[in-house]
Amino acid sequence: MRAGRPLATIMLALGLIGAASGCEAVQQASDTANQVGQAADKATVCIEALKLANFTPTATDPQKALEETQKKAEELNALAAKAGDATLKDAITGVSDKMSAVTLEDVNPANAAAWAQEKLDTVSKLSNACS
Repeated sequence: MRAGRPLATIMLALGLIGAASGCEAVQQASDTANQVGQAADKATVCIEALKLANFTPTATDPQKALEETQKKAEELNALAAKAGDATLKDAITGVSDKMSAVTLEDVNPANAAAWAQEKLDTVSKLSNACS
């Protein structure tokens, strides 16, 4: 009976090695799936963030433009909270901060070009974070 024990031990060891290899393969597949999922999530967040960031208020009704811009800023803030990537989150927050700080003076047609240029700079950073 003792002769059977080494064989049983070897078989058990081979089984454990096989199970470990299988677990490693499953883990690698899971990691790959997570990376693909994260890339898809980042792409989705980027698309939505860029849509919101490219909002341009109409200058015909400054009060409405102010309210719409601040609403878009709130939506960007909510989106930033979903961003898993710190660089992307910071870029979205930068655009959100710029848009939430808008004043009636900024949306006044005489000043709108300067504010739009500053916003464009933050949108450019967002675009870079998405690439």
